[in-house]
Amino acid sequence: MKWGIPVLTPKGREAMEHPVPELTARCRNVLVQVDGKKTVDDIHRSLEGLEGIDESLEKLVSGEFIDIRRDCKDLVKALAERMLGVKAQTLIKKVDEMHAHYGDECWEHLDELDKTARLFYGEVVAEDIKSQILQLVSASRN
Repeated sequence: MKWGIPVLTPKGREAMEHPVPELTARCRNVLVQVDGKKTVDDIHRSLEGLEGIDESLEKLVSGEFIDIRRDCKDLVKALAERMLGVKAQTLIKKVDEMHAHYGDECWEHLDELDKTARLFYGEVVAEDIKSQILQLVSASRN
């Protein structure tokens, strides 16, 4: 399980309310971290020290408790929120505007997002954001 945003399925929401015996304590620990916003990396960081996180995620996916979203737009939004916190809203709005205008080809126009990031967050932060977005876009195409 390398990357993506885990989201609860109806079965996963039901398991949150009424624990099922087929899920181990480790799987339940991972399941409660799934909020549709945290990436796999975020879950790893929040459960640092807990072994078998990837195996638990795999079991949750195979058991249809969660799905892993790998939509680039959602990943970039999660990246912006993680990097910028509450200040991310301007960049998130720009991502939505670009996606509405260009559709899935919006990543061909990354320079527009970079201009917004430079204007609102400065050159150093913008360069870091651009670098990480390019990595995400590259990974999503593979």
